Amino acid sequence: MNSDERQWTLTTLHAHFVALLNAKEQRDDQRFAAQKEATNLALTAADRAVTKAETAAEKRFEAVNEFRSTLADQQRTLMPRAETELLIRGVLERINKLEDSQMRRAAVGQGLHLGWVVLIGLIGLMGTVIGIATFFR
Repeated sequence: MNSDERQWTLTTLHAHFVALLNAKEQRDDQRFAAQKEATNLALTAADRAVTKAETAAEKRFEAVNEFRSTLADQQRTLMPRAETELLIRGVLERINKLEDSQMRRAAVGQGLHLGWVVLIGLIGLMGTVIGIATFFR
């Protein structure tokens, strides 16, 4: 081709622009198809992530509900502190009363023992005095 044949005419310019537009349209179609595929992949991945998150949340809620159930069982079965203190106070009062009673019994027993010792001592003393008096008479 010589330089005269390479000159632009309206027809060649039109053909050149149509070819450029067709190439651009083909690239745009490829880009849109790639974007559509990437979007679909992203949506699929997001859907899977949401499903996993929902499953994890359900498991956490189950664990929380189980923990709440355990706390409710403990609250229902364990004795409150105030009630326990009241019972312990009652038991301590009974123990103190028993200790006082035991001490009184021990004191009465010791008193009786001492009384018998004194009585026997007096009887022995009287016997000795009577024996000495009889001996000197």
